[in-house]
This record gives sequence, C-alpha cells and structure tokens, in this order.
Amino acid sequence: MTLAGIGGPALMTLAVLVFVVQDSVVKWLVGSYGVLQIVAMRTLVSLAVIAAAAWWVGPRGPRGLRTRRPWMHLLRGGLLFVSSATFFYGFRHLPLADAYTIFYLVPLAMTVLAAATLGERVPRRAAVAVALGLVGVAIVVGPDLGGGAALAYAACMLGTLSYGFVGVITRRMSADETPLALIFYPCLAIVLGTLPVAMLDWTPPALRDLALVSLVGLLWPLAHMAFAAALGRAPIARLAPLEYSSIVWVVIVDLAVFGIAPEASTLIGGAVIIAACLILVERGARRTA
Repeated sequence: MTLAGIGGPALMTLAVLVFVVQDSVVKWLVGSYGVLQIVAMRTLVSLAVIAAAAWWVGPRGPRGLRTRRPWMHLLRGGLLFVSSATFFYGFRHLPLADAYTIFYLVPLAMTVLAAATLGERVPRRAAVAVALGLVGVAIVVGPDLGGGAALAYAACMLGTLSYGFVGVITRRMSADETPLALIFYPCLAIVLGTLPVAMLDWTPPALRDLALVSLVGLLWPLAHMAFAAALGRAPIARLAPLEYSSIVWVVIVDLAVFGIAPEASTLIGGAVIIAACLILVERGARRTA
C-alpha cells in the first residue's frame, strides 16, 4: 500500500481520523493497563510494521534504514516516549478534547524551541501568537488548577513540549534521513527502553485488548506517514484547518463512547489556541507567497 496519488488535504484528513481512532483506543485501554505497558506493546507492533514496510515497499529496501545519526535517533526516541507516555497518562484522567486542546500548542512550542535551539528569529507576530496560545491554555486549565486534574494537564504540557522538540530535531534530520528511518529507530529505542521495565508490572492482555493494541500499533506509523506526505503535497495554510478539525471528532468520541460532555472552558480555550496557531500559519503563508 502506498500513498501515491492522494492529495494533501485528503491525506491530512486521513491522518487526523487515524490519530483520533488511535487515541480513542488508548483512552479505552489505559483504565486496565499501565501506561508503560501500552507504550511498549503499541511500539513493538509499530516496529514490526515499519520493519516490514522497509523490507517490502521501502524506496531502497533495508538500505532505507541506514543512518549516520544514531544518537539523534536515540534522542528523538526518548522525546517521543515522553510525549506518548505523558499523553497516555492524560487520556486516563482527562477528556480527549482537553488533551487535544493542549496538544494544539505544538506549533507554538516549535516556534519557541526553534528560536532557542536553532537561533531562528521570532517575529513580533509569532510572539503575539505564543502569548495568545498561553491565554488559551489558562482558559482550559484554570478551572481545574486546584483539582486532581492539574497533574494530568501538566503531563500533557510536558508531552507537548517533548513533541515540539521532536519537530525541531526532525527538521534538522529530514534532509539526509529516510522517512522510514525517522520512524524505525525511535520505535526501536522506545521498545528497548520500556519493555524490560513494563514487564515488571505486566498485566496479561485479554484477546480483545491485544487486538486493540495491535490496531493502535498499525495506526501509529500510518498516521505519521500520512501526515508527513500531506505536508509535502499542500501548503500548510491549506492543511492546518483540517488538522484542527480533530476537535470535532474527539468531542463526538467523548460523548458517544465515554459519556463526557465538553466544558465551555475547553471549547473557548481551544478556539483561542487554534486562532493563535492560525496566526502562525497565515504568517508562514504570506512569507512563502
């Protein structure tokens, strides 16, 4: 199976739907299994899928996994682990809509991190977007700062920063690393790092849950490949609104599957965060016009 011939908007829509399905399954599972066990099982399946893809459909076969930057892959793997584990923890304690709203800060986090680590200049418009994004977070998190959900929100913030670092590092590596290598080696690092620890408190999965974890392991690399392919086939300004459409799907899942209605603060804060990110998108579109 390849993604050739599919347009950027269609690929972005596919990626959004796949991510929502994956995260919905994870939220269902985290009530019965430890976060480390789910991360380990999910990533082990993904590793097998990616290895098979590299062998059978990769542009250069197994040679497509050759790398000159093993330590950078290790760093990306660690950051992806932190992002996955913190958001899986957040899914256990928060509605999907709340966790997704925090995750929408990733473009703003990447802007700040690129300035801090790559020396990129942050224009005034971007600084306004970052400030507006933080206001949105305050609206979402504010009502729960004194409650038990505060730690879950903090975990999602840490996961967002970690994923922002992944994005910045990927920008530096994508010129001389294949897309399969960029997924394979972080998965390998995550499996080697989490599986031995997860085995210490392992809950034998039921057959149904094992099938669900396998589904998540299949979906994760598919979503990443569709997302990357979409960015290569359409302008970001055209794709960003489709990415943020995920808030509609997660609200539906929260209501239909978990019986959780979105709070007004989540919807209002989410709208503010999305507006802040679209400011960055508009700025980037004008710069490349």
